[in-house]
Amino acid sequence: MSGILSIFPSKMADEIVEIGRRLRRTREAMKLNQAMFCRLVGIQQQAWNNYERGTRRISLDQALRVCKVTGVSLDWIYRGLAAGLPVNIINGLQEQLDEKN
Repeated sequence: MSGILSIFPSKMADEIVEIGRRLRRTREAMKLNQAMFCRLVGIQQQAWNNYERGTRRISLDQALRVCKVTGVSLDWIYRGLAAGLPVNIINGLQEQLDEKN
């Protein structure tokens, strides 16, 4: 049992970092800096910065704000499922990939 418990915090931390990456990619797909995005969704910039860096997990209430404004789903934020993402977000994510290659 102790082996499972010792693995769990690491796995949870990895998931929080991945959520943060998706949040950052979503914001960047909209071509907004953090300050502009935070004003748009009504989240304090310091909190948003913590979410993007993966130092804090975004709450459901805050995630729902992001969904309402951007059109992304909770499945995208928490699970990385891209099905049903708005076209503008998909295009922005594709541009990010193209820039890396």
